[in-house]
Amino acid sequence: MLLNFSRHVLKAVCESVDSNLKVVLSPTNEGFGHAQRAEAIASRLIGMKDTECLVFTDQSRVNYLSTLNLKYNSSLHGIKYVYRKNGDLNTLATIFRLMFDSTFFPLDFFRALRMGRGYDVFVNDYNPHLTMVPGMRTINISHYLPYKYRWSDLRMNFYSTVIERPIMLAERARSCLRLSESFIMDFRPELVDLEKVFPPIARDVTRAKSEIREELGLRKRNRLVMVTGRPYRHSDKGNNNEFHIYRKVAWEHPDINFLVALLGLDFRGFEDEAPENMTFMSYIPDIYNYLNASDLIVARAGFGTISEAIIYGVPLIIFQARGHMEKRKNALIVQDYGYGKIAENVEKDIVSVLEESSYMNHEFLKLGNGLNHFIKILNETYS
Repeated sequence: MLLNFSRHVLKAVCESVDSNLKVVLSPTNEGFGHAQRAEAIASRLIGMKDTECLVFTDQSRVNYLSTLNLKYNSSLHGIKYVYRKNGDLNTLATIFRLMFDSTFFPLDFFRALRMGRGYDVFVNDYNPHLTMVPGMRTINISHYLPYKYRWSDLRMNFYSTVIERPIMLAERARSCLRLSESFIMDFRPELVDLEKVFPPIARDVTRAKSEIREELGLRKRNRLVMVTGRPYRHSDKGNNNEFHIYRKVAWEHPDINFLVALLGLDFRGFEDEAPENMTFMSYIPDIYNYLNASDLIVARAGFGTISEAIIYGVPLIIFQARGHMEKRKNALIVQDYGYGKIAENVEKDIVSVLEESSYMNHEFLKLGNGLNHFIKILNETYS
């Protein structure tokens, strides 16, 4: 009895000395979808009491997350793919790039070990060489579930077999051996079971739809189309053919408003010829609020943007990357599951998707934001 009392006293003393949850968050530097999830998680952690978050990433992602009040270490090498001008993955150049970068991966590993001292959980999204960090509970965020086989698509079958399945099996093996935890995401409702597979993580909306629409001068009957991506096969940066399509739709449908938000593009000259129901912005810090307030999103096939559109319940028109297997799979899933469609005739697609109510509602909304499930797992892991 005295022994039990002593244990309770010791536990209480330890908790009073350091009751904080300390998290190292490490988004890979390949694609902004990982940084979006890092922003979602970090923002939620900032709002939690007695919680400390350190971001271990590369400099470009530090800049992207600079609006958050966080600790940073920007020395991560991570992985980096090589793309052609048209947006397709340059497979051979990527292989050589990964071979070269792999020499730096041990440095990343030792930096993670050093930074992990005093922290409770290492959240990895998703650096293959940091899936296990000794001395820390590691949670790996990933979305590498194989797409269904199509016998007419041998290249996709090869990608799923050689790339995705080994990653998935390795995740399961580490989980079974209790070497790390897994948070595998998928936006196919029948695969989500809230034990092994979860909904995608999306950023928390912080502004009401009505506020965004009022800011943009929209009336109740107006519909908002947000353009966040361009066709992949744009070798000429000065070629704005799709902008002319949006302008044509805007002229013919005054109740359809376009918000074109594309980072790094100069819209001067084109804005002068645009109707009043077209707005151009090169950068929106809280773009997720505008995505949530939209009636349609025109985007590329990245996992992050698709995930947020699905979580917010907004239909999509997706530009397919034919030479990038992961993004190609994402686009096929969007179309097969009724979240939107792959762009064919953009002008007709915009009008048809806005008019079809089947794109507005889907069963995935019932599953909710994967961020809620992740925070729950994070708290359970720590406790």
